[in-house]
Amino acid sequence: MWFFYSLSFALLSSFGIFIIKKLSKKIDYLPLLYIFLIFNIPLTFVLVLFIGGIPNTTSDFYIYMGLSAFLDTIAFVLAFLAISRSDISLLSPIAAFSPVFTTIIAAFTLGEVPDEKKLFGILIVILGVYLLSVSQIKKGILVPFKGIFTNKSVLFFLVSNLIWAITPILQKKAIFETNPQIPLFASLIGMCFGFVFLTPFAARRALGFAREVKSNMKWFLANGIGTAFGQAAAFTAFSLAYLGYVTSVFKLSILFTIILGGVFLKEKNIKERLLGAAVMVIGTILLALP
Repeated sequence: MWFFYSLSFALLSSFGIFIIKKLSKKIDYLPLLYIFLIFNIPLTFVLVLFIGGIPNTTSDFYIYMGLSAFLDTIAFVLAFLAISRSDISLLSPIAAFSPVFTTIIAAFTLGEVPDEKKLFGILIVILGVYLLSVSQIKKGILVPFKGIFTNKSVLFFLVSNLIWAITPILQKKAIFETNPQIPLFASLIGMCFGFVFLTPFAARRALGFAREVKSNMKWFLANGIGTAFGQAAAFTAFSLAYLGYVTSVFKLSILFTIILGGVFLKEKNIKERLLGAAVMVIGTILLALP
């Protein structure tokens, strides 16, 4: 069952990125993120009530979630900005860097020196990045790397994934401060904090897109429902199997997103991006498994 829940999350998260890209052509990235929260918060709240209700919490819970949500908000703003400006088939493989960042952070903060398998996994991820633009090798052997890492949208998305390698530590601490432990409730509170943080910057601008929201209501509802059930599927998978196995299946979302970008958004260079992404996913599996 854990594989089914993990695969469900991968599919739903890739569909969510597709919706963001589709709507970002009509609505600016910052108001779009804010409007998503307006839809996602009540839908997630209903699901929280359905699966377990509101748990008891300590004051530390809100401190941890406040810090996590502040960082998450920055990450989401950068991610939405990147998605609005670049192909999702190019950006989605960058998510494979999250376990690389986690491994590096653990080495410096916890003294967990990566073994040969993890070092090999990091090298495989880097090779995958090279293959994402391997057709540019005719212009120079390092041009595929240069083409990726000089792209501002890629750099924005890379920073987002660096932040997302840190925030789970705070979120895990927060979940331990609830009784009973309901991870989806922590996700809900994180959304609420994010909504508060964005309000001074996005609320007025979001009002200017009321017509676009009305005409695209089905996409906003689909994203809200997908987000709520995706989070529930992810946390259920975590409770049923080893974290490394679950996150390895999660990374299949990278491949699903590239396919969506190629089929429905008519993005180019899909074959080489699929090849590079597949190699990167193999690298993340090596990093995730014990």
